[in-house]
Amino acid sequence: MLIYITEPGEIHKKAIDLLQENNHKVTFKGEPANKIEAVFIRSYTRIDKGFLNSFPNLKFVLRVGVGLDNIDIDECKKRGIQIINAAGSNANAVAELVVCLILMLLRNVMNQNLLLKKGEWRDKKFMGEELKNKTIGFVGCGAIARQVAEKVLPFKIKEILGYDPYLNEETLAGYKIKKVELNYLIKHADIISFHLPLTSETKNLISMNELKKMKKNSYIINTSRGGIVNENDLIVALQGKIVAGAALDVFENEPKIKKEFLSLENIILTPHIGAYTFESDYEMSLEPVRKFLLLLK
Repeated sequence: MLIYITEPGEIHKKAIDLLQENNHKVTFKGEPANKIEAVFIRSYTRIDKGFLNSFPNLKFVLRVGVGLDNIDIDECKKRGIQIINAAGSNANAVAELVVCLILMLLRNVMNQNLLLKKGEWRDKKFMGEELKNKTIGFVGCGAIARQVAEKVLPFKIKEILGYDPYLNEETLAGYKIKKVELNYLIKHADIISFHLPLTSETKNLISMNELKKMKKNSYIINTSRGGIVNENDLIVALQGKIVAGAALDVFENEPKIKKEFLSLENIILTPHIGAYTFESDYEMSLEPVRKFLLLLK
């Protein structure tokens, strides 16, 4: 089978080698388009109607990673194109980053680090807080949120709240997560972490109305997708101390980010590195290939 690798620099070489070892041919130019039966993508290729029209004999879309927001799922279904991703392969990496960001926010690590680099010493203005006795809220309680829960429990937190309309109370209780409605979570959590895909239902899920309901000393962490938290409203909320702080690993228009974020003291910004580890990069690339090869047996 001829497979078009659209982002070779973003896909682990071992995954490409595995395809070739199993007698599949790869191309990095998309030619000849009418003979390509599978495409292998990561984050920056959009599989929309225009793309699909260019490859009339496409049968498979392999996606490095978990999210499918860059793929028109309905259009693929109409055309009988199977989508294969790497569900769960990045869960530990993202969960570790979430814990890291929680601690960095609470302890004001970034601001204290900047003081020291400027030749100054610690400042009480940036005195930190402890994670112990805090209430954490997860919006979306899939594999990543569950791993975060497991990692933060030893810190002797107060409780974990979870909003997820697709999971029942008993399932979440097995992970020490208390199932609640979104409005309750927003009002009671000290730290709110988002773990859900970007869809028409979740876009701007958190806007000024929700931000105003949060505790003034609460923190927001988004490692899922930009656009779930309205960026313009979040900037206003951070500027006005409506919430204490935020950590963002994802943005609406990556790789561009709003310049207003850059001048804020109470935010940590990272360039979509949730799954950016050697271990996760390897698994996210290899897992869809393994599934693909099994399907063809």
